[in-house]
Amino acid sequence: LVVGVGGIGREASRLCAEFGMTVIGIDPRLVVAPKWISKLLKPNDLHQELPKADFVVVTVPETPETQGMFAENEFKLMGRNSILINIGRGRTVVLNDLVSALESGEIGGAALDVFEKEPLPSSHKLWSMSNVMLTPHVAGIGPYLEDRRSELFIENCMRFSEGKELLNVVDKSNWY
Repeated sequence: LVVGVGGIGREASRLCAEFGMTVIGIDPRLVVAPKWISKLLKPNDLHQELPKADFVVVTVPETPETQGMFAENEFKLMGRNSILINIGRGRTVVLNDLVSALESGEIGGAALDVFEKEPLPSSHKLWSMSNVMLTPHVAGIGPYLEDRRSELFIENCMRFSEGKELLNVVDKSNWY
């Protein structure tokens, strides 16, 4: 289950499909699913899908609507063997609730690249949990990242000079 099928979620879902996973996407704006997503749903379908998911990949941006999106209730809905992966924004997951869910066995594990507070304090329980993998907010780093950024910048400069619509424009009313 990929929650947020923007740029990050689109690529995460493509990679999951490449590994033979059936991918369900949840996104508030996307109307047509990429070919590798078997079903596209809206955010109000999240709770009905959580119990079915082996992996829940969170890639949503941080907005007032997504802050605390994954908390005690959502972890209770997930399966005992399911894994939460957050590669979006830290404040979308309530870490104290996540720790409780991991300690009680409500969910099987977590992989986190982002946290409510960064850097994650060295005294935080997550550091010592055997069912947790932590990375230091580096999930977006990859080959050709600077080239892709430069290409987007150059493309937008040309579009701007020609009076065309720009790519990757932030919608400030949505916070992203």
